Amino acid sequence: MFGVLADREHGHAIVAGFISQARQFGSVDVACDRLSPSLRVRVQCDGVPVAPGGELATEWAYFQFASLDDPDPLREYAEAVAREHEAELGFETPVGWCSWYHYYKTVSESHMLGNIAALREARERLPLAVAQLDDGYQWATGDWFDTNEKFVHGLGWLSEEISLAGFTPGLWLAPFILERGAELLREEPKWILRNELGLPVSAGWHWLKPSYALDMTHPGAQEHVHGLIESAVHEWGYPYLKLDFLYAAALPGQRHDPTQTRAQSLRRALELIRDAAGGDTFLLGCGCPLGSGVGIFDAMRIGPDVDSTWTPRFRNIKRFFSREPGMPSARNAIRNTLARLPLHGRWWLNDPDCLLVRDTTDLTLDETLSLASAIALSGGLLFVSEDMETLTPERRAIAESLFPVIGESAFAVDWMDRTMPELLALPLSGPVGEWTVVGLFNWNDVSTDRTLDLAVAGLDPSRPYHVSDFWNRRRFTASDGRLTFANVPPHGVRLLAVRAVTEGPQLLGSTFHFTQGAEIKELRVARGELRMVVELGRTAEGAIWLTLPGNEVTTRVDGVATTAQRDGDAWRIEMAVKDRAELVVNWR
Repeated sequence: MFGVLADREHGHAIVAGFISQARQFGSVDVACDRLSPSLRVRVQCDGVPVAPGGELATEWAYFQFASLDDPDPLREYAEAVAREHEAELGFETPVGWCSWYHYYKTVSESHMLGNIAALREARERLPLAVAQLDDGYQWATGDWFDTNEKFVHGLGWLSEEISLAGFTPGLWLAPFILERGAELLREEPKWILRNELGLPVSAGWHWLKPSYALDMTHPGAQEHVHGLIESAVHEWGYPYLKLDFLYAAALPGQRHDPTQTRAQSLRRALELIRDAAGGDTFLLGCGCPLGSGVGIFDAMRIGPDVDSTWTPRFRNIKRFFSREPGMPSARNAIRNTLARLPLHGRWWLNDPDCLLVRDTTDLTLDETLSLASAIALSGGLLFVSEDMETLTPERRAIAESLFPVIGESAFAVDWMDRTMPELLALPLSGPVGEWTVVGLFNWNDVSTDRTLDLAVAGLDPSRPYHVSDFWNRRRFTASDGRLTFANVPPHGVRLLAVRAVTEGPQLLGSTFHFTQGAEIKELRVARGELRMVVELGRTAEGAIWLTLPGNEVTTRVDGVATTAQRDGDAWRIEMAVKDRAELVVNWR
């Protein structure tokens, strides 16, 4: 739909694309031939007939010259698309739990109830709000009104149980596809999208079963989908819907209404869903052409599924699939998360997919921390997908440190230089001043030195900086514009808080929150005294590091005396926080 073509040598770029994909799908083609380079935009009209005397209008094309000095070259284009679709962000960023990446299709009522109880017990430390049931409850994909033998009490009963536990019920649906064997396929054959031979169009394979697509230009299919969404929201009680495999409504085929393009078929089907769900329902789109969902969805999955392995696999075979860019894997989910950072907060809330933190996956600890860092720096949805009854406190703490979500997206500094950016920068400001959270990644398969170049990260290289490594609990000083981290592990990360050195009391780092500063809501310094309010919205124990001008220090947390310890050139203060705590430090 859009792209950026850049001349790195001279720092110029062209942003090209389309403002909408409601009438036709558009694409941008670039030929990087040195003798005859070319850039072409085109729309796909799908062979729809135009009556004599009639007309056909394309989508608006967009071209803009930009400078690579701008860390956000897609800003004006993304905002133009949002204006065209009147896209609005009406919800706070959801945080929650999803059944899929632990139970997959084996999920049952007992699994749901066990995890809801565990989520409620852990809520003080991990304040999740949504409990979402994923694939595995339906009689067959396409037969959504009947649950299987694992859900004997039905979806309405389950949503009540989730609500009574204090969580928002969430539900996964794939409204446009049917698997072979679905009753709907047999009962309503005229609703199925077919090819020129009259055979059902393949919508891909769903868990090794062939699936087919509804013809969403057929009035019967439209009524069915409208009724399904109405039932899910208003009868079964699910105000959070995750809607998957949405591309199926845009597959090529012989439609009931031959005047509609594939893009029109999908867009009108999505508008129908929004109408049925109502404006108070949170809609997450998955498997959807991006442009078709602007103005419809509150959040959008912007990449392939995550997985419990770094590279893709199929039936536990990795050798032939490791280079596939679109198959589920942690690497592929991260790559797309970083590539589509500029869409967050403009078209919708980005969904980077679930965070997996358990120690029983094939991911190394460093890969888990990279996944957590990328999700946190994206500012998007934050869902965990674990068996909460067996998740260890140590691994759960990784997820806890990302709460509360801040909703702001980092810049991928080297976005134009590599397919997986290695340097993310998130400038922040607050009561503790201005600082930058930096994600410095090593995507190589071997340990590699990584250097933080302050100028490249948008900082003044002539100034000295305090640098605090969040995951490794280490502190450094960068005084010559660069700081090298030796032997960053394969697929590992250094998640850093970078602050210019100032005189007087200064926060250096914290173990409470990945930003190492956004959790500080108040900071007042008077003669010989510092008052700081830490606000997490959860219970946690941790430490903060401060530079203080005195040699003798006394500390109190919520009026109770505690101790401060010398740690190099700083003071380390251990403290406990229950939602909110006030730290008072005096020195001489």
